[in-house]
Amino acid sequence: MAVMDTSFRATLMAADTGASQVYDFRAEAGLFRKPAKHIVRAFMDHMASDSNWTRAPSYKLDSASKKAKKQVVMATGSLLLEKGELPFLLMISPEVRPVPARDRG
Repeated sequence: MAVMDTSFRATLMAADTGASQVYDFRAEAGLFRKPAKHIVRAFMDHMASDSNWTRAPSYKLDSASKKAKKQVVMATGSLLLEKGELPFLLMISPEVRPVPARDRG
């Protein structure tokens, strides 16, 4: 079983209203070595298990890309809710990102 020892942050924006919510979650340290869709799945699994849903949402992923040097995943898709699909924009990054060598003092 993977050790969930690293903090990550996700910002989920509802594409129809522009409303956004920031989520902090923990996952294994090597999460950002995985493909973008696996990183999105880690967040969605957290959201489904850690929220007060009547029925945990599933989701449809339209696109996901990882910017490895910037340590960010950007994704679009839809939450599949009882009331219908809710389009979203999502950004995920480690809570603490390493400072590139060129930016250090």
